[in-house]
Amino acid sequence: MHSFCFLALMGLASQTHAQEPPRWPQFRGVNGRAVAEDAKPLPSALKHARWKTPLPEGWSSPCIWGERIFLTGHDGDAKKLETICIHRGDGKILWRQTAPAEKIERVYKVNSPASSTPTTDGARVVVYFGSYGLLCYDFAGKELWRRPLGPPRAGFGSATSPICAGELVLLNGQGKDGHLLAVDAQTGKTVWTTEGTPFSSDYPVPILWQQGKRIEVVVPARGGMITFDLKDGKRRWWIPGLSPEANSSPALGDGLLFVATHLPGGDPDRRMALPEFAEILKKHDKNKDLKLSRQEAPTDLRIFQRDGKDGVGEIFLHQMFWLFDKNKDNHIDAAEYNSILKTPFNNSLLAIRPGGDGDISASHIAFQVKKGAPEVPSPLYYQGRIWMVRNGGILTVIDAKSGKEAFPQTRLSPGGIFYASPVAGDGKVYLASDAGVVIVLKSSERYEVLSEVDLGETIRATPALVDGVIYLRTAGHLYAFAAK
Repeated sequence: MHSFCFLALMGLASQTHAQEPPRWPQFRGVNGRAVAEDAKPLPSALKHARWKTPLPEGWSSPCIWGERIFLTGHDGDAKKLETICIHRGDGKILWRQTAPAEKIERVYKVNSPASSTPTTDGARVVVYFGSYGLLCYDFAGKELWRRPLGPPRAGFGSATSPICAGELVLLNGQGKDGHLLAVDAQTGKTVWTTEGTPFSSDYPVPILWQQGKRIEVVVPARGGMITFDLKDGKRRWWIPGLSPEANSSPALGDGLLFVATHLPGGDPDRRMALPEFAEILKKHDKNKDLKLSRQEAPTDLRIFQRDGKDGVGEIFLHQMFWLFDKNKDNHIDAAEYNSILKTPFNNSLLAIRPGGDGDISASHIAFQVKKGAPEVPSPLYYQGRIWMVRNGGILTVIDAKSGKEAFPQTRLSPGGIFYASPVAGDGKVYLASDAGVVIVLKSSERYEVLSEVDLGETIRATPALVDGVIYLRTAGHLYAFAAK
């Protein structure tokens, strides 16, 4: 495997980077940094499309190496999942390969069976489908290996993405315990798996963090976060007591690690709308045991609204049954239900110092920000600030050294839901709303909008920034936008 890819993932790339092909080799680019690697001018407004290519359904983000873009898609009519290779220069499709999935997984209505972003090391591309497992191709589309995996545990469907890490491919959220899997990049065979972890994780894409001679794999998880040694998968350090849900991936900057955890309805200013438990029992407790079984849980009881267009992103009680059922007996009693009303879910952004071992919750947290933590979009570190966007279009920008607000929390004019993670380059920050509005902000100590463009299509995939071009996937197309 290309050694340079591994060094770049670790943020250790040397001056040889300028001689390497343009790349955005995984979800959110090199080691999930979400920042353009080159200094070429990027567009201040998405008005000049070099090309626009129709695509099947899917929310995987563009994965780029040289002149090739890799994506996945789901053809609902043909009931097939595809890996798609596109020429970066003109947007033409070079090849497509169908995944050998016998059955397409069921996913939540805003998700897709093709939500996982491919990863590449410059010689091969690896894709993941929850409906099948891992597949590896060369750049000409020839299958090199396949690794069937069990169905994902995630109740909303799979969405995590694989990453290349030296001679390994890492994949989070596997099995009933949501463990981390490491396979050989040349064969797809298991090298190690994590076992007996205190927290399970379904969605976040891990990143790598250099700690002296050791390289750690950082994984946010339900109720806490944890790191593993890249060499053998052994636990290194962890932080308990965080939100019971984690979807976003971490960020690195200023020598710190930044991790956001968020449960919908867990913010002090936006709690779940829960009726009295006695009222629910009166309507739905059919066997009169004063408990609510999984079968009795109403499917029409909305407990949280994410501000999505036409009700997109509404959360119902039966979808969050796992949260209320604390003893996992497939029933909710009054004590379990009422405890949710009182529980502080600790939605927050943590800044973590390096050098930890074991439980570091009392020793290595530089600061904690308890407002503005995003649910799905990952936090972005760029030019000394942390950029976060919460549903409702709430933008929070934090000084990465002090933990204080860089400027007052701001509501973006599009509002609504945000799934795509922010990306940055050329002094600009790009934010894309679910409704299809792309906001370009100037990276500065004050709120400054450069443009807002409505593309008229849903956006849930995170853009890629390569060679002065932003590659943006919508519900039906892949766009390439450049400066005028």
